[in-house]
Amino acid sequence: MTAKLSGGRLGERARAVRAVLMDVDGVLTDGLLFHFVDSQKELVELKGIHTQDSIALAWLAEAGLKTGCISGRVSAGVDARLRMLKASFVFQGRLDKKAVLEQICREAGLRPSQILYLGDDLPDVPVLRAVGLGVAVANARPEVKAAAHWVTKASGGRGAVREAAELVLKAQGLWPAVLSRFEV
Repeated sequence: MTAKLSGGRLGERARAVRAVLMDVDGVLTDGLLFHFVDSQKELVELKGIHTQDSIALAWLAEAGLKTGCISGRVSAGVDARLRMLKASFVFQGRLDKKAVLEQICREAGLRPSQILYLGDDLPDVPVLRAVGLGVAVANARPEVKAAAHWVTKASGGRGAVREAAELVLKAQGLWPAVLSRFEV
């Protein structure tokens, strides 16, 4: 079990982050899947991605950080949405998440210590333990919370990604630039 980080140590790890990666279902979405059959008798799956999480991913990309997902499920909608938000990495249909993390690190020239990863369920635990800043969403499974360095106040699909993004942007001194764009 990883001890939760104190404010200073959490800030140190957040300052080192160069990429923010996450699971999709239960983190970027609330985990609910809606299915219907279209006019061609094809099954269509719908997921909701919170707009506050979306804009936070755009801010991270605009600030020069890499973003992306590692998901066990495959969704054309998620792929299109993440590409729209300038995500650097979209890996779907992959439960070997630690192997994907290692591939991302090799391809992007990053160390695991430079990665923040958000997860909610058991397949995320190996990645949470491998990265510099492992984050569990508030409604994550107990084992996931135990493996994480930090737990968000917000649940998956309800602003947890935004919360983690703000942590990184503030720790790296990038938050005032975001605020200034909105005259805050």
